[in-house]
Amino acid sequence: MTIFTIDRAAIATGIPVSELVGPSRTRHICWTRFAIMEAMRERGMSTPAIGRLFRRHHTSIVSGLRQAEKLRGNPAFENIRSAIA
Repeated sequence: MTIFTIDRAAIATGIPVSELVGPSRTRHICWTRFAIMEAMRERGMSTPAIGRLFRRHHTSIVSGLRQAEKLRGNPAFENIRSAIA
């Protein structure tokens, strides 16, 4: 389920999986990453499990989820969320 989510997001946004799980801090990539993390968390995945998929510590996932919460309502972020849903 989780790999499918990352793959689906990569296809929907045109961002390679390697960039989504990589260290890039480009806004579009980060926002897509945050949206994927949020979708995984909504499906019941733990932050350590999500962290393993993104090659990050679970506290980085918690931070990303907080960022996603702050971005709610932003039209660009909502477009990303709807594309990967």
